[in-house]
Amino acid sequence: MEIYCDNAASTALDPEVLDAMIPFLTSHYGNPSSSHYAGRKVKEAVEESRTKIATLLNASPTEIYFTSGATEANNMVVNGVVKTFEVQHLVTSKIEHKAVLQTFGQYSQDSSISVDFVQVNANAQLDFNHLETLLRHKPETFVSLMHVNNETGTIHDIQRIGALVRQYNGFFHSDTTQSIGKYPFDLNALEIDYLVGSGHKFHGPKGVGF
Repeated sequence: MEIYCDNAASTALDPEVLDAMIPFLTSHYGNPSSSHYAGRKVKEAVEESRTKIATLLNASPTEIYFTSGATEANNMVVNGVVKTFEVQHLVTSKIEHKAVLQTFGQYSQDSSISVDFVQVNANAQLDFNHLETLLRHKPETFVSLMHVNNETGTIHDIQRIGALVRQYNGFFHSDTTQSIGKYPFDLNALEIDYLVGSGHKFHGPKGVGF
């Protein structure tokens, strides 16, 4: 008998999800960007999915962007914010997922951008005093800190992080890949600018993120 104990890495596709997907793998094959009947049918399904996710997160459907997964979503957020708002100070921790760390590493080679790592203790808990020092030193900072760590299981207080980042006019991004589907989110109540999730972490298909 085989026992699978790695749901933090990936989960099995839920049969109900598979049933919902089958029509779009067989008969509903139109391009959602096409204006003909086949495209419109798929477009309606995409927008329905967008609305459902927005409702669950208490967000607007126009705020939901689909990607191929959390890695693409993280990269899209980091690169988009840095370039759009010309951010010159980035803060993360050394225990983040490599999807964030590698992107930050690329920016650390840019002489016009400084990258700092907030300290964590032996239990992988954030040092909030150090985080505030980093934010106070350079306001309008982009901060990327995950909600639940995929290796230690540590749960960060993203409400507290977001409020602190907001106090110093920064931008807060959180990779919530490990907590989406397991933890309730109210994006109208949370002080968070960008939240990332991936379907295969909570019994959805691989290759779908937002």
